[in-house]
Amino acid sequence: MDILIVGNGFDLAHGLKTSYRDFLNYCYEKLYKPRFTYVPSDPYYQNLWIKHFINVQRNMGDTWIDVEKEIFRVIKIVKNLSILTNINQLNINPQIFTIDFNNNVFIFDNITNHMQDSYGTYSTNEKAYIRLQPHNNLTYSVYIANSAGFINFMYDQLRDFSKLFEEYLLNEVLANINCESPYKLSLKTIGVEPNNKDVYLLSFNYTDTCERLYKQKFNTYCNIEKFEPIYVHGKVGQCENCDLVLGTHSFENEYKENPTLNIPHEFNIFKKHNQRHKYSNINKYQDLLQKLNPTDKRKKIKPVFHIIGHSLDETDHKILAHVLNANKNSIINIYYHNEEAQTRLINKINEIIGEEEVMARVRFIYQHDKEKGILIPKDINE
Repeated sequence: MDILIVGNGFDLAHGLKTSYRDFLNYCYEKLYKPRFTYVPSDPYYQNLWIKHFINVQRNMGDTWIDVEKEIFRVIKIVKNLSILTNINQLNINPQIFTIDFNNNVFIFDNITNHMQDSYGTYSTNEKAYIRLQPHNNLTYSVYIANSAGFINFMYDQLRDFSKLFEEYLLNEVLANINCESPYKLSLKTIGVEPNNKDVYLLSFNYTDTCERLYKQKFNTYCNIEKFEPIYVHGKVGQCENCDLVLGTHSFENEYKENPTLNIPHEFNIFKKHNQRHKYSNINKYQDLLQKLNPTDKRKKIKPVFHIIGHSLDETDHKILAHVLNANKNSIINIYYHNEEAQTRLINKINEIIGEEEVMARVRFIYQHDKEKGILIPKDINE
């Protein structure tokens, strides 16, 4: 039983601009390009997270922003704001958030500069906030009734960011993909002969690059039962309203290191774990777990995991630990693209499953190695 686990490094190895960095560069061009008129309906001008990420990046120099960790940093900032902690108390007015479309230097650290007490009231729905019609076309104003409205407003802005990212991946990346890969996906080197058995594909990407480039029918039929590729963070173009998981890690480890952190449970919607369930991306993953550890113990299964292009970063630690430890008889092959990546991946996998398990089950392989690698460069004459 072979499980191919791919992350965004797989796309990057094929020259695809699918990273948050690539998308934010694309957003920067939109926000800062010379223009004579403003288009208030343009969602790029309206999105606070785009403006925040870009401006935080500008202050970081050569170190590139980690979007998922930055989301958590923002949560820690806004949970302590007086408008959030006091907004439900007596004699505290609801708030009006206002930002000028011309203002591209917004960051959540300074959000109080854009808030003021509202001395009027407006009808809102269950989300407890409502967009107000501005007196001109250059401002964006939102009435926020209470703390729940503030959190919902932040989250919906993040979902709008996800939708724009999805459109970018579909229209700017996948629409222009070169289907002639410079590599051969060497399933033979991982012990899979053609037409011999299927390989389960567990993707942490939003894109179906592996299927598009290699025409491999992953997981098509396994023991007669149909089993489709698994996209634990959603797949672009699959859902009309966007089901991509885009958030941050769980907060439990943060509490252990800092018991006073005390993040209200209302912020849990920003956790990738919660989003996987909310957008129903976890179901096929759960089916895979059943196959990895069948209830019938007479079935001896020794899975082999092949991890390529995944950074093994903190936001995915729990789900990776879950699947990699589902069957302790498994072997884990981790493919790296250079020595620096190898060193980083060794440290990361130690954090995920522990040094003893790494010694017993993990092997590190240069991904382009012609004998043991998984992405084998094609000969020029091929």
